[in-house]
Order: sequence, then C-alpha cells, then structure tokens
Amino acid sequence: MDKKFFQLTFYNILANLTVPLTGLADTAILGQLETHTFMAGVALSNVLFDYLFWGFSFLRMSTTGLTAQAEGNRNTIESFQILLRSLVVASLAGFLLLLLKYLIGEIGFSFLQGEEEVKASGYEYFHSRIWSAPGVLCNFVLMGWFLGRSKSGIVLAATILANLSNFLLNIWFVLYLHWNSAGAGYATTISQYIMLIFFLIPLTKERTRLGEVYDKIRIFSLSGFRSLLSLNSDILMRTLLLISTFSLFRNYSSGLGSEVLAANAILHELILVGAFWIDGAAVATETISGTLKGNKDFEGLKRILKLGIISGFAISFFFCFLFLGFSERMFGLFSKSKQVVFLAQEYGYWILPVLLLGATAFIFDGFFLGMSEGKTLRNSMVVSSLVFFLPIAYWGKLEASNHILWLSLTSYMFGRTLTLGIIAYKKFFVRKALSL
Repeated sequence: MDKKFFQLTFYNILANLTVPLTGLADTAILGQLETHTFMAGVALSNVLFDYLFWGFSFLRMSTTGLTAQAEGNRNTIESFQILLRSLVVASLAGFLLLLLKYLIGEIGFSFLQGEEEVKASGYEYFHSRIWSAPGVLCNFVLMGWFLGRSKSGIVLAATILANLSNFLLNIWFVLYLHWNSAGAGYATTISQYIMLIFFLIPLTKERTRLGEVYDKIRIFSLSGFRSLLSLNSDILMRTLLLISTFSLFRNYSSGLGSEVLAANAILHELILVGAFWIDGAAVATETISGTLKGNKDFEGLKRILKLGIISGFAISFFFCFLFLGFSERMFGLFSKSKQVVFLAQEYGYWILPVLLLGATAFIFDGFFLGMSEGKTLRNSMVVSSLVFFLPIAYWGKLEASNHILWLSLTSYMFGRTLTLGIIAYKKFFVRKALSL
C-alpha cells in the first residue's frame, strides 16, 4: 500500500503541478503588459469560472471515488458504466453553459465589484474562455476515471500537453497578436480541447469493452443515474460553498482597490499551486481509500489516512519554504508594477498558515471522497464557510483590512481541518469497527 501511495502521489503531483499553470500563465503573461488592468480583469472574471467550472468538479471527484470502489470490487462493467454516464452529464452541462453564456455573463458581472476598465477586460476574457465549457467538464470526468483506475501517468501526460499548449498560445495571442485578456481566454479554450482529444486516444483501445458494457446495461436508465446524481448533489453543495468562500474573499479584495486585488490574485494563484501539490497526496489517498472500501479493509483505511496527513503536511511545509524563501524574486515574475509586488510581499506570509492548515483538510477531503461520503464533506463545508470564514471576512470588509481578510481564510482552513478531523477520529479511532 505504501509503495502504491507514494507512486500515485508522485505522478499526481507532477500532473497537478501543471493544472494551476493555466491561471499562472494568464496572470504572468498579462502582468508583462504595461498596465495591471488586464491581469486584474482576468482575476475578476475567474470568480465566475470558479463557479461555472469548479462548481462541476464533482464530476472528477465522484468519478474517481466510484471508479476506485468498482476497481476494488473487480467490477469492470460498473467502472465503464460510471464513465459513460458521467460523460453524458458533463456533455449536457457543458452545452447548457454555452447556450446561457450571455445571460450568465450579464448577471455575473452585475454582482462583481471592480473598476469599469477592469470589468471590461474581464468581460472579454469571459466570452473567449466560456467556449471551453464542454471540453473542461468532459476532461473532469476522464481525469477522474483514469485516476480511479490508478492510471495517473495518462493524466500527467494530458495535463502537461494542455498547459504547455496554453502557455505557448498565451505568448502568441497576448504578447504578439496583442489580444490581451481575450487572447488569454482563447488560449485556455484551445488547450482544453487538445487535452480532451488526448484523453480520448487511450479509450480507442477500450472500444470493444465499451461495446460490451453498452450492450449489457441501459446507459440512460433513471435508476442508473440516481446514485450518481445523489452523491454529486452533496459534493456539488460542498464545492459551491468552497468556491463561494474564495470568490467572496476575492470580491472583498476588489473593494480595496485594483492593486490589492492584483496582489491577492498573485497570492491566490500561488496558494492554488501549493494546494495542487498537496492534492497529489490527497488524490492518492482518495484512490486508495476507495479501493480499500471496495475491499472492506478497515485497518488499511486507518493506515492510508495517517500516511496521507503526514505526506500532505510535509509537502505544504516544503512548498512554503521554497516560495517564501524567494518571495521578492517570485512576485516580480508576475507583475511589473512595483506597488503590486510590494503588496504581494506584505501579505505573502499569510500563505504559510493557510497552506499548513489546509494540508490536513485536503487530505481529509480526499479520504472521504474516496469513500463517497458526500454528506460528511457537505456538512463540514457548511460549518467552515458560515461560522469560521464569513464573520471574519465581513469584519475585514468593514475595516477595509486585507490582513483581516487573510485571517478569515486561515480560520476557514482551520474549520475544515477541525470538523473533518473530529468525524474521522470518531469513525476510525474511537469506534473499533466501521460498516463499509
């Protein structure tokens, strides 16, 4: 188990390192322009994409956990059934977002705070990136399915290809064609469809198996979708609360001025990088815990949880040491504005408590996702967002204090760790048996 965990963690970290590069590439390349308006506009627009795209990240999470459990039961037919049904949901949702793109844009930007030039830039980015919706959602499903089958190498190759494409297209569209924020959006859209095509290539080798599965089950039966949508509804609520927390943090930041918003956008992207590093261990925990649940291995579940928490904390500490040790040089890569870099340095040390507390929360997330305990994750997120985050964040808004805003994010991570930790302790270290 230990060998498999570290192997999956290694591949997942390599794959996850490339995931936040989408946002980092947009931020860094737009930061090379003479004005920070375009960078701030993309940061504002990403509030909407956090809802639209990461709101559907339950497609990745539920697919990984359910697939891992099916693999643990050695039920190949169920594994492919999960893939096909999840792809149906992803495709329908993606095309629905395209149909409603103008309405979503108008309503979304009416709620966002920001200077007019910043909002105009964000609006251009939104309408160029929204075309990636079907590709992004299908990629969530395919990524989750390959991770659930412990095929992290395929996910690694796909994410490297997509993000390399995004980076090169960003340089071309933004710096050479001068399409500014719209160019960054088009680069991201094209890279997502490149990723989708790559994911579909390994499935061509499975076409015989897919044909067998389609013959043996009714893909579109209501009973087949019921269990999938039931789990997804809990994870969806959990994810929407998570996104709302970070979106509110970013929206409150915009009320402190475009320079503070730009500085917080840089720090937010760095936190995402750190989170994706830690998520390598979290996804490995998710995959193995799902398989162990399928095998009904209670002692194995306890061991993988301990191993995941230790690994997650070690990864977060290393990340903080690496980035904060070179903060001045690091922040200078993202913006030519001396004031933005200065502000990023002033508030940069909040990365440390946010990620150190967040590391354990991310591992708990992966653990409970692997066991498909959506209600546990939903309830924890309700308490963390409404009790540990919101009152402090609103206080920061009233006081116009960015330090208090960062304190609210730190408290939020503490709340997630505390609530999930209590549940895990009661289930696995107080009770001597668990119904799996």
